[in-house]
Order: sequence, then structure tokens, then C-alpha cells
Amino acid sequence: MTARCIYREENAESHLEIWDEGDHRSLWFDDVILQSEIHVHDPAVLPNPVNRAMLAHLMFEPPLQSVLLAGCGGGAIARWLNARAPDIEGDAVELSPTVARLAREYFDFPPPESRWRLLVGDVREHLVNCNRHYDFILVDLEENQISPAWLTEETFLRTCHERLTESGTLTLNLITEHTSASSAALLRIRQIFGAGIALLCDPGHDNLLVLASRRGTPDVPEPAALQMTGKRWGIDFTTLAGRMTRLGPAE
Repeated sequence: MTARCIYREENAESHLEIWDEGDHRSLWFDDVILQSEIHVHDPAVLPNPVNRAMLAHLMFEPPLQSVLLAGCGGGAIARWLNARAPDIEGDAVELSPTVARLAREYFDFPPPESRWRLLVGDVREHLVNCNRHYDFILVDLEENQISPAWLTEETFLRTCHERLTESGTLTLNLITEHTSASSAALLRIRQIFGAGIALLCDPGHDNLLVLASRRGTPDVPEPAALQMTGKRWGIDFTTLAGRMTRLGPAE
């Protein structure tokens, strides 16, 4: 199957390319970073395994009426959620006007008449100034291929905690250079969320997904329930549950 580049742009910040291969369309940064991937003809399919892992908390069947995506990229998750659960109200905050435009023009971001908003700006300012609480906040941001330092600092984490509903979950896509940095970040998250967190890693990737809920991570559902919920969402929750590690509150 032949892949073809359908869009290319270079600016002072990065080099962007969009590729089509079969039914898949992908957004790449600097030739090496796969930022977004969609199934062109079926918005209810989420082809990227990292994106699917970012939604692992859905295995617990939490309330899901409002969502914040910090870092929109191509908007694959927003598009997928809009197809799977159109009653969800979502905000996607993207710092780059260029990336936000590409999400609209090439990646079928939910249209203005949907319940989704695509906002260009800094998610830190959005969280401070918005008057909405979210059932799910997903933070998927990176600078120079690692998570920005402020992402795991107390100020930002406390703001996320305050903007979650009572049963809400924060998922951080954490990418660090050193084990010590990961350990320090996890300690701060545990101190702020208190009720315990869950970790999800993939041997094929450098990122660590951190799930932090205001009420603590529930017990993993029974296999039959995992299969039923996975069928509903189109995600293999059984495999994700097998890779999940739970950590208690920080002492």
C-alpha cells in the first residue's frame, strides 16, 4: 500500500506533514513524531494504539458528560468521541493556530454545530478562566519530545484537580528524560490527588500514562464486563487492564 504526502508546511517552530495511506490519515511533526491518526472513512474507529490507551479509564464506566483535551493535535480523540458519544460536551485547547486549522481542514474535527469547541490558546489560562468542570481531562502535550516541566508542577495539577467533577479523572501523557523526573512527578500527583493513581505503559513507547481520579482508581472490572465495555467503545480494555499498575496515596 503506497503512502502519499498530501500536505507539508515548515515554520519557525516545526516541520508538519500529513500523510494518507489506505484508510488512514496521519499528522507528523519533524518527520519523526506521529501526532494524530484517523480512519478517514469511519470516525468511530481510533487507529492509534496510544490514543486508545489514553482512554483506558473508560473501562471503569465513569460519568462522561464533559471532556477537556489539553493539546488537540489533529483532533482524533475529539472526532472519535463525537462519533461514539455525541451527547458529550468537549473543549479541545490547542496552542498552535496552524495545528488547529489542520484539525478542521484535514482531520474532520467536529463541526461548530456539534457539542465540541476547538479553542486556540494556552490550556493553563483556559483552566483558570473557564467556568466549567470536566468529567475527564486529558493532557497530551510535549516540548522537544518531552512533557513540559509545568505540566507536573503543583500549580497546574491543583488547577486540574479543581476543574474536575467529583468523580472526574485526569489522564497525563508523561514523557520524561530520567527516571528520577518521573518519580518526582508521580509523587506530586499522588500528593495532590491523594486517593491513589494508576499507571499504564506500553513497551513500544517511551510515554507513561498516569490516571488520577478525585475518588481514586476503581478496581479493574471482571473480564466479562471489560469485554462488554470494550465492545461498546471499540477498545481492547482486557489488554489495557493487564498493563495497568495501581499506586496508593503518597505517605
